[in-house]
Amino acid sequence: MDGYETYKTYLSLKLHFSKDNYDFFKFNGKTRSNPESFEKRKDKYFFKKISSKFDDNTIIEYFVSLFVNDKSTWIGNILDRGNEEVYKSWKKKTQSISYLFEEDIDKLINKYEKLDSWFSIKSTHPPIIKEYLSGNIHLETVVILNKLLNFVPDLDKRIADPVIWPELKRKILKYSPFLQIDKSKYKGIVLRKV
Repeated sequence: MDGYETYKTYLSLKLHFSKDNYDFFKFNGKTRSNPESFEKRKDKYFFKKISSKFDDNTIIEYFVSLFVNDKSTWIGNILDRGNEEVYKSWKKKTQSISYLFEEDIDKLINKYEKLDSWFSIKSTHPPIIKEYLSGNIHLETVVILNKLLNFVPDLDKRIADPVIWPELKRKILKYSPFLQIDKSKYKGIVLRKV
């Protein structure tokens, strides 16, 4: 991937994570960019630097990890040490995702026992969302549970919060296609634990 291709990937992933009507997979990462406009950009150096540092798949993973962490990532800061740590942490999480998922399910069971109670709304957010927001469980666990149970549409009808929930809902739904899992394996984990 050259600097321009990296720029296109960055733009398409930024759109994917920030806009409801853009889907990276549906549009195959295409945007309305062109090489001429890229060459006029003052920040093209950063894209060229990233393209020389990572291979194609790693560039996509790197951007995904940053957008999942903070969707307003500016390209000038993209190679900061802190962002490289975010990527390493994300990579480590995704490599041990089934272990982390099991741990998170144990935490939910120990605190709330019944699966249905994870999604009941007694105040602003259901326990599954509160546990994520408080840092007790991982976003990946929420995404996997949504892949298995498709609870987001139901919560979307019932959660009245106009600030936190819409952004979190978008993050869950937009992150989902990047987390490739064996549904039967994770369903088995949930059934075994519950």
